[in-house]
Amino acid sequence: MPRGRRASIGRRTRHASQQQVYSRNLSEERQNIIRENDRLRHRVSTRRSLASYNRLAFQYDPTANYSDDENLDIGRMTTICRYCNALKFKRETAGLCCASGKVKLDPLLTPPQPLKTLFDGSDTHTNTMNCNT
Repeated sequence: MPRGRRASIGRRTRHASQQQVYSRNLSEERQNIIRENDRLRHRVSTRRSLASYNRLAFQYDPTANYSDDENLDIGRMTTICRYCNALKFKRETAGLCCASGKVKLDPLLTPPQPLKTLFDGSDTHTNTMNCNT
């Protein structure tokens, strides 16, 4: 009959005791630094976990730099819908734009002249508008 595993209770309590002694001997300043580092590490790991991306748009943080996060990069709009010719992202759901051809919209009319020159880039104010976006 095989022997059961040895309990590691003694080792765990010895380690816990060593941790208590170590923590007691730390200066107040060092304890604050360790606490702050733990907070930062926890915040970063929580932010980076994929589960935290669920419904992230509803918890927008204006101080976070989302452009540096490779998990949020969805790429460029390079796919074209075969029904309505809409530009789509590579992994965007098929039929999201026009319900796979079930929705037919009238073509867009040419915008009125002041707006058209801004879109074309032929106006002097276009550069100012583009710099402020």
